Amino acid sequence: MVIGNGNGNGEWAGEGNVTTTNYVHGPIIEVDLIATEDDGIYYQIGFNSPVEEKYIGSYHKHEDGTLMVGAGELGVQYGEEHFIPEEILSRKFVYADIKEAREIVSDLIYKKWFEKYTLTDEEVLSAQTTIRGGKKIVGRSEDEQLVYFKKDRNALENRQENGEGNIKVDALESIFQYVFDNNIIDLESRFSIIESNEPPVISTTEIQEQTTQDTTAWYLEFQKNTGTPVSIHLATRVGDTFTDALNLAQITKIKTTTSKINPAKARDILDTNIFELLPSQPNRQQRINDFFTEFNELIGPKPAFEDVDGDGAGERPLDIEQDESLRISTAEDKQSAYITRTDDQTEEDSQNQGKTLESMRNKLNTYLGDVDNVIETFEDQRPEWENKSTGFLKIRKPNQAIILRAPDDGLLEFQKNDSYLTDGFTITMWVRFVSRTSEGTLFNFGNPLESDGVGFRLDTKTNEYDGKYYRYIRLMVRDNDGEFYDNHFGVPNAGLSRFNQRSFGGNANNYPNIHVAFPQVSTEDLPEWYFICASYNPNVVELSYDEHPSNNPPNLRTNTQYWLNHVNEDGEIVADSGLGAKCKVEIISRTDLLNARGYKGSSLTISTLFDEENWEAPDPLEDDSDDNGDENGDGDGDGDGNGGNPPTVGFTKDDLDWRTFESVYEIDTIIEEDMQG
Repeated sequence: MVIGNGNGNGEWAGEGNVTTTNYVHGPIIEVDLIATEDDGIYYQIGFNSPVEEKYIGSYHKHEDGTLMVGAGELGVQYGEEHFIPEEILSRKFVYADIKEAREIVSDLIYKKWFEKYTLTDEEVLSAQTTIRGGKKIVGRSEDEQLVYFKKDRNALENRQENGEGNIKVDALESIFQYVFDNNIIDLESRFSIIESNEPPVISTTEIQEQTTQDTTAWYLEFQKNTGTPVSIHLATRVGDTFTDALNLAQITKIKTTTSKINPAKARDILDTNIFELLPSQPNRQQRINDFFTEFNELIGPKPAFEDVDGDGAGERPLDIEQDESLRISTAEDKQSAYITRTDDQTEEDSQNQGKTLESMRNKLNTYLGDVDNVIETFEDQRPEWENKSTGFLKIRKPNQAIILRAPDDGLLEFQKNDSYLTDGFTITMWVRFVSRTSEGTLFNFGNPLESDGVGFRLDTKTNEYDGKYYRYIRLMVRDNDGEFYDNHFGVPNAGLSRFNQRSFGGNANNYPNIHVAFPQVSTEDLPEWYFICASYNPNVVELSYDEHPSNNPPNLRTNTQYWLNHVNEDGEIVADSGLGAKCKVEIISRTDLLNARGYKGSSLTISTLFDEENWEAPDPLEDDSDDNGDENGDGDGDGDGNGGNPPTVGFTKDDLDWRTFESVYEIDTIIEEDMQG
């Protein structure tokens, strides 16, 4: 079935004729069409439901205008059996309102008239409307004004106002209303114009007085759905003159002849000096100049500000009331007021919201990012450190060591009279660890780990905790009385207390985070050098575990600074309290040492881009040093064969803060300095 023009009532506006003939509807010519709520597409009446059902979704169109459900495939042609009745669609036309129906019918009446008749100039003038004596009159001369109408139906209905016309307003309006109410769209076949040589039953006075002349009358006939046609008198011509006619105000005849004007005579009569009534328009530069002149006059005086925080910049107006009295949003005298300064001042003034100096400043900021966010570089002017020695001893293989002996195979100085136990000792060394996991001895004499041994040992241990390796440094001493000492300390946040020792046995093995109780070296900083200072001071008063109960303040068992000899008996922080652990290990990186001494450890060169308005506290800074320190096999990664004098890494300066930083590296082997006594 093909969609068509409907059921006789003009309800459906299709693109073919309704028929039940079985034939192919041609190939698909439009695909992927989408029917929306406003498109007026419905399922064909009588299939899916007894009432009209609107269709929303994809559809396609065949060559003969048939619309079908589905996106379709371009160019495909189907037989009649493909056209399922339930999938055939129709597009329904509906007049928007009665005004649209009136205009469409009026256009059709004029169209029917001019398709059938051609009028002379005199006939056109006799059918047009003019203003004469303060009234609209049908029929005018060439020099009289022509009345134009906004719409064709206004011209058609105009002849009813003086009561002499034969087009009845009620009859014409009834046709408009009928078309609209019944949604009739097959108008061409329903309207016709009938010509008659008999004068109309109701005619004008002029016709009655000139009955001896030839008279022609025209009638408009409209066929309703049922019954006889409706007939309306349209126009009357007596002789060569229209006495009743369609108002042809919308028709303008073009004159083919005209009078030629003599330019010389025209110049004698006409004033050719024409003066521009509009003032001269300013150019772009003048407008810009005017803007700044006006702005400077309207910005108002600058308020004085108080420096609240002492940073040299004023933050608080000294007299806010005076400032508000001058601004148009808050001033009493609006005639001489200035632009409102802040957005807050427009809370009760909707007219000036978004027209303040503050809102202007915020908008200007978006245009001046390159001016406000100036990147400035400050170069590091500290001197470079120059190494005093020509090199260093590299110990890279396991079990390699240096053995110290007296020239005569006698005792070394620290052995004589057990000086290392009675006077104490200090071991210092520069070390660069190249392993994340290996452990070993850095310096030892004797074997303090044996229960009956005597001596000291400085070594390094690693501990795997939460998937990460941690390196820590231990100093252990056992004296002639069998007393064992090490350098561990209590850590309150880690839940570790100070024991008599944490170097062996359950005190060490039963604590997964044992590394936090000793000084640590990063396992992730491959190229960094560290200076280790390990000391044993027999004069330090070291309390046993039972002598520092945990429930007496200060809690000495977990007081880290106490065991590092920095807390006195009154709980005060001091340089050397003489209390705590006898063994102590202190570590500093080469980078931090150079920085502390005023040399270039890590670069202090900074590039700053400071935006005070949007400033946030800086994140931890990243180190941009080379992280491939041992790639070339010479220990420093630069391939120069000198093993790398201790490298420069880590110190970074931010806009508002600075701190030391340990970079991240992988380490695979370890320096071991072994000394057997």
